[in-house]
Amino acid sequence: MVCCLNPKCEKPLNPDTSKYCQQCGAKLTLLRRRFKMVRLLGKGMFGNTYLAEDRDNLQEPCIVKQLICQAQGTDASQTVVEPFLQEAEQLRRLKKNQHIPSILAYFEENYIPYLVQEFIDGQDLQQVIENQGPFSENQVRALLLELLPVLQTIHDQGVIHRDLKPAHIMRQHSDNKLILVGFCVSKQINLSRLQQTDNVRENTSYAPPEVFAVDKARPGSDLYSLGATCVHLLTGVAPHALPIQGGAVWVEHWQQHLPQPLSAELKPVLEKLLKTDLAERYTSALEVLREVRGLAKGTTRPLPQAPAVRVAQAAGQTAPQVRSQPKAPAQQTTLQSKPKSSTPSFQAEVAQVDANGQVVSRQFHPISYMTEDIGKDVKLEMVHIPAGRFSMGSPPSEQHRQQTESPQHIVSIPEFYLSRYPITQAQWRLVAALPAVKRELDDSPSHFTGDNRPVESVSWFDVVEFCNRLSQLTGKDYHLPSESAWEYACRAASNTPFAFGETLNTELANYDGTATYGAGSTGSFRQQTTQVGKFPANPYGLSDMHGNVWEWCADHWHGNYGNAPVDGSVWQDQYFFACVLRGGAWNTQAASCRSASRIWEAASEQSNHIGFRVACTIAKPASP
Repeated sequence: MVCCLNPKCEKPLNPDTSKYCQQCGAKLTLLRRRFKMVRLLGKGMFGNTYLAEDRDNLQEPCIVKQLICQAQGTDASQTVVEPFLQEAEQLRRLKKNQHIPSILAYFEENYIPYLVQEFIDGQDLQQVIENQGPFSENQVRALLLELLPVLQTIHDQGVIHRDLKPAHIMRQHSDNKLILVGFCVSKQINLSRLQQTDNVRENTSYAPPEVFAVDKARPGSDLYSLGATCVHLLTGVAPHALPIQGGAVWVEHWQQHLPQPLSAELKPVLEKLLKTDLAERYTSALEVLREVRGLAKGTTRPLPQAPAVRVAQAAGQTAPQVRSQPKAPAQQTTLQSKPKSSTPSFQAEVAQVDANGQVVSRQFHPISYMTEDIGKDVKLEMVHIPAGRFSMGSPPSEQHRQQTESPQHIVSIPEFYLSRYPITQAQWRLVAALPAVKRELDDSPSHFTGDNRPVESVSWFDVVEFCNRLSQLTGKDYHLPSESAWEYACRAASNTPFAFGETLNTELANYDGTATYGAGSTGSFRQQTTQVGKFPANPYGLSDMHGNVWEWCADHWHGNYGNAPVDGSVWQDQYFFACVLRGGAWNTQAASCRSASRIWEAASEQSNHIGFRVACTIAKPASP
């Protein structure tokens, strides 16, 4: 079958053999001589959505969105079409985001803008409600935990969804991941120019008051729509279908329609999402996320699941300039490598355990290092990491290994310096007081406070700014370590799951010891960060490489090591969504603290189990 593109056609479906629409007489042609409309999927506030076939791509299915407004024609070109195409380009920058369909094309034809997107094989949440009934509170909490980081990411890029509702949230069949669809990419459209369909009231019932003005949509507008979506999921009734009581709008009495009462923790979150006054709503998706994660006191946040390889090059954010470590010596300031005889050293206590986790040896190793004075008697100790080669990733036989840790491959690492400990709160506070390079920093972001505790609750963007400020202060090239350099330093020439041996115990690291690894035994669960340097170092003299806080690396997330660099450099993409975290944390079990273990988080994420340490590149002496 072939579908007519006349937006006013009441029966657009025609046999393949038809040259003209049997209903309206419009000529049936391929859109842009490429896309064949197969069927009309729906009519929304902002236009029509079609299932199509891409004739230039082996008839692959795709989604075509047709923007319709009353002011169609040449006058609309400047007021609607041009802004539409500009914002479609902005949305295209999110094309590698794992929760957003890729944009395949966007263009104007016959004064009508079109957007072509990747087809998602899945079921939208509207269908899920119709088939399975209302969601439980736990299901809604899980949905919020998955969607809020996505909204924060798109909002960071200046993109507003503008039409968030259950029908525009899909559950992908292949991996059960939530996908956001149905973006309205033109902020120039308001209700006075909407396609006049019978279901306008239904669609607009998810929208807050401010979107009825031309340019008033804000990130908080999406948060209101998310709250309305949660109401629909919890009650099984769309907002527009909730009866009006005594003239009161649905936001004032929706809780009466819940099959089960909400918990006292989630109720105020939804109420704040649904404030009709934008100023009374949450200011960001990240703010909501923090509250949702903290609803169940005494519990820890589940680790993010590793995304599929397809979404490894997660996108959506333009990368700040983070120098590859340790490429391009010409761009680095000169931190010359000194002869060992003139390099200061300290004695590091290094422990080794047997297969049962019992310490079988304690030795002291001399470790070369340099000290950076960052003011007010606060020092930054940087340990010398020798050059070498190692096997990155985990073997198939390693317990609890993930596919994201494969394939194992040999990487060559030039010498560099790495901070002896994770960056502390005292160090963070001094650098945060320095002049900003690209962004402001909170000087006291941590949940667990203490000068010698690791700083935490800092985003990847925050720590890149920290490195930039530290580089300006010292004249040296400070940066996050590459993921390969981090693992090389963590292993410290070992090939066991941990630098200490085949297992781990809680006398050697701060992690959740309620579960064992290998033949090891259980231990304590401190439920907070500990002061840096509390535990023995690894053979390279580095402390807390296992546990305490997850540590940001410079690399953007990739789902495995296919095509990974083998020279120790940073692996980044032009557009990205997530970055790599290494080492495990105080609230993870030993399996996540392995040298090869890796996870991702949104680059904007700030959690009380995420910190970092810094690297410094050694420049080669100039040739005489």
